[in-house]
Amino acid sequence: MLIDGLTVAAQIVNFLLLVWLLKRFLYRRILGAIDAREKRIAGDLAEAAAREQTATEQLAVYQAKLQDFEQQHASMLAQAKLDAEKQYAEMLDRARDEVRALETKWKDELEHERSTLLVDFRRRVAAEIVDLTRRTLEDLTCLDVQECAVMVFLDKIRTLGDDARKGMAQGELLIRAAFDPPEETRRRIRHVLEEQLQASVLLRFERAPGLGLGLELRGNGWRIGWNSESYLEAINDDLMEVLEHAAEPGVKAGDG
Repeated sequence: MLIDGLTVAAQIVNFLLLVWLLKRFLYRRILGAIDAREKRIAGDLAEAAAREQTATEQLAVYQAKLQDFEQQHASMLAQAKLDAEKQYAEMLDRARDEVRALETKWKDELEHERSTLLVDFRRRVAAEIVDLTRRTLEDLTCLDVQECAVMVFLDKIRTLGDDARKGMAQGELLIRAAFDPPEETRRRIRHVLEEQLQASVLLRFERAPGLGLGLELRGNGWRIGWNSESYLEAINDDLMEVLEHAAEPGVKAGDG
C-alpha cells in the first residue's frame, strides 16, 4: 500500500487542528470544571475540617464542663455527707446529754425515795421476818424442841465461871421457862446445878411465856440462859443496824 504524502500531511493538519480546537473550546472547560470541582471539594474538605475542629473543641469544652460538674457534684456530696454526719453527731450528743440529765434526775429522785420509802419497807420486812420466826418457834415448841432447849441451857450451866458459881451458890435460884418442864427435866437441872455449884440449891421454877423457846437462870444478881426471844432481838438489832447504815448518805443499796 502506497502512502500518499499529501494525505499524511492533511491528516496531521487535521489532528493538530482537532487538538487546538479541543484545547481551545473543550479542554479549558474540562480543566476549569476539574479545577472548580477540586476547589469545591477542597472547600468542602476545609469546611468539614473546620466543623470537625469546632466539634472537637466543643466536645472538649463539654467534657471539661462535665468533669467540672462531676467534681462539683462529688464535692457537694462529700460536703453534704460531712454536714449530715456532723449534724447527726451533734443530735446524738444532745440526746446523750438529755439521757444523762434524765438519768441523773431519776437517780436523785430514786435516792430520795429510797431514803424515805425503801428503808421503811426494809424495816417492815425485817419486823415481819422476826415476827414470823417468833411464831414459827412458838409453833415448833414440841417436846423434842424443848429437850434441845434444855440441853443448850444445861451446857451453859456447865460453862459457868468461878464468879458466877460463887454468886449463885448463895440464896434461892429461879428457873424461868416458856413451858412447864417435866419433873425429870427439873431433876436434871437441879443435878447439874448442884454438881457445878458444889452445894445444895434452893430452886424455884416459873412460867414465862415471853421467853419464847428457852430457859433462864437467875440468882443473886446473875442471869444466865438462852431463849429464842433474845436470839430474835439480836437478829432484829443486827437488821436495824444494817438498815441504819443503808440509810446513811452516800451508801448505796447492796453496799456492805
